[in-house]
Amino acid sequence: MHALQVLEFDAITARLQGHCETALGGILAGDLSPAFEAEKTWKLLALTGEAHEALAKHQVPSLGPVRDLRQPLKISSKGGVLGGHELFLIADALAAMRNFKAFLIARKADMPKLSPYGDSLPEAARLEQQLFDSLDPDGTLKDGASPTLANLRQKKKSTTARIQERIQSYTSGKTRDLLSDPIYTVRDGRYVIPLKAENRGKIRGIVHDTSSSGQTIFVEPEDVLQLGNSLREVQAAERAEELRILTQLSEKVGVFANEAIGGIEAAAQLDLAFSKARLGFQMKGTMPVPQGEHWIQVQGGKHPLLDPETTIPLDLAIGIGSSVLITGPNTGGKTVAIKTIGLFVLMAQSGLMPPALDIRLGPFTQVWADIGDEQSLEQSLSTFSGHIKNIAEALKYFKRGALILLDEVGAGTDPAEGASLAQSILQELSDRGGSILASTHYGELKAFAYNTPGFQNAAMEFDQKNFRPTYRLLIGAPGASHALRIAERYGIPKKVVDRAREGLGAQALDMATMMEQLEQSQRQARIAQGEADRRADELRKAEQRAARKLAEAEEIRKNAHSKAHEIIEAALREIRIEASRVFEELKRSPSDQRVHQAVRDQLKQLQEVGQDFANEFLPKGSKGESANVDALKKGMSVRIEGYTQIGTLVDEPKGKNAIVQMGPIKITVPVSSLTTTAPAPSAGLKPRSSVQLQKAIHATTEIHLRQMRAEEAIRDLEKFVDDAMLAGLPSIRIIHGKGEGILRKVTQEFLKKHPGVASFRDGEPSEGGHGATIATFR
Repeated sequence: MHALQVLEFDAITARLQGHCETALGGILAGDLSPAFEAEKTWKLLALTGEAHEALAKHQVPSLGPVRDLRQPLKISSKGGVLGGHELFLIADALAAMRNFKAFLIARKADMPKLSPYGDSLPEAARLEQQLFDSLDPDGTLKDGASPTLANLRQKKKSTTARIQERIQSYTSGKTRDLLSDPIYTVRDGRYVIPLKAENRGKIRGIVHDTSSSGQTIFVEPEDVLQLGNSLREVQAAERAEELRILTQLSEKVGVFANEAIGGIEAAAQLDLAFSKARLGFQMKGTMPVPQGEHWIQVQGGKHPLLDPETTIPLDLAIGIGSSVLITGPNTGGKTVAIKTIGLFVLMAQSGLMPPALDIRLGPFTQVWADIGDEQSLEQSLSTFSGHIKNIAEALKYFKRGALILLDEVGAGTDPAEGASLAQSILQELSDRGGSILASTHYGELKAFAYNTPGFQNAAMEFDQKNFRPTYRLLIGAPGASHALRIAERYGIPKKVVDRAREGLGAQALDMATMMEQLEQSQRQARIAQGEADRRADELRKAEQRAARKLAEAEEIRKNAHSKAHEIIEAALREIRIEASRVFEELKRSPSDQRVHQAVRDQLKQLQEVGQDFANEFLPKGSKGESANVDALKKGMSVRIEGYTQIGTLVDEPKGKNAIVQMGPIKITVPVSSLTTTAPAPSAGLKPRSSVQLQKAIHATTEIHLRQMRAEEAIRDLEKFVDDAMLAGLPSIRIIHGKGEGILRKVTQEFLKKHPGVASFRDGEPSEGGHGATIATFR
């Protein structure tokens, strides 16, 4: 397909192959081509979407051990014997497929499109275990593969030891002087000693070899010969036993061969889907959303083969009845814009996630592209002829709903004829139901797009102040080519440019000037509109924040009212009990003045407690002086945030905490919650704590953890959850962002283990989607 070539789709598939874990998956990625039926397109995208979601949420098992073992499996199914290494690789692949099958089964409800591929993955745990028990990773049979093999290898080991012991007696005993060197060697599996040729016959045995000089002969001594024969017999028996075991294992593999082959092919399809998802993460791609028929709308799109840090985002929509003709200066980005749209369509209809903020897609029936220099010396085609050949082929095999990409349509020939021919081609393609994205420098085509229903002009913006293109696409007005300005910038002498400007004629010059002024006005209008949109967006966000805060305040008010009622009732109960005790004491000693005085003091204390408690519900003034850690000394009087009592510092702070004596109890609190104060007057009855009330008043239903480290986020989250529960909030929203999913994972693991959390879930789209977690308390 010519469009795949000129749009460089092979560069995309090459990147996709880099994310594949299996060789067969890599082959499928290299052969990837777009689907031109809507149903098939959305099925491919659904597979990728499920894989993308799985990678974000779970630790996905690897399919790397699943190699292309279809040929060995076919051999085993026909009774052939496989080598140990092939059998071990088959066991490795079976284990990987079984693990992946279990992963899919456990999440079948979340992955309805991927799960059917998991049904084709084999389960042969017993065969895997037998293969792993019998073979080392290099394919060598283990001693424990059979009792007979273990016995034979033990016998081989002991026979070899006896041979070595016997032959070493020749190299270190009285015969040592008969040898060229006091060492032994192995020739053709036989243990021999290097005997000097002049001593031939002095050691009885068989000569197996002679040195190149003829001065040394390699002799296997007669007594070693018998042991060597025994070793050969044991080795032959060992090989026979190994062949028997491999044959037996191959037969068992052959029973599963067809199922395993189907599993390998299904694993390759799964690998392809997950490699698409991994590429989507790498490119920061987005999942296209269905919209209309034969339509694409891109917001914030970036060409996938260019540096995303420097590429200017593209916003563009085209479809049937909405074709676009791009004009503007050379090197302004027209061709990049055309290629970006073409690649996005090819990628999306291949199940890939193009790099953009948002994509709306109605799949196209074809993609035709005529981009670049199409001349061919071999076929005697000029640039113009090459372009016309491609367009003729498109017209011949054209289908309604096709996307047509034309760069410099009608160029390469007489401008008048080229412009006229281009108009006719564009009109014909549009009439036949095509969606066209084309570029041109012809003024006639700019007028054509302005006057023809179904077409609109667009221009690549040009910064006239710096004489540079900005690479931004502006919809709705044609752009000037700025040829003379660019020529001057690139070094063409000024007098040459001035002569060219004079040659344009007054009408053409006025037209060029008008186009430049229009372009400048449009840029200024766009800047103004952008500022207005920004202000409107800020206002909308402020309104949303205000509404959310009002809702939070109302919820907190309700909870605070409820908690305050409980606290007031508890305090009144304590005051009533204490008052009852005081009056009972008075009844027991009605005439004792000391008792009367004590009762008066105690009633005064009760009044102070009640007044102190009432003050809790008055607006708070400024706080006391915040405690300095170094200034805190043992015995100092301090006040704890949320408490009305004045306490005494039991000891100097250790780290970030301190111990404070509050009446009869000691409590450990953060140093940051302490303020220094004057000592409290002695009193009999101490005011009760109002921490719960304070938490209810100051509670919030939302916390932001984005851009935090995991440890920092957990620390803040733990305090937030405790405060929210103490305040009596029914639920909270935790905003952790999407990113790589790390904060989301640690957040939900914390909530899963917290005894006070009844349930949690991902946010709805209006609540932040996967970037937020909603937790409900028990």
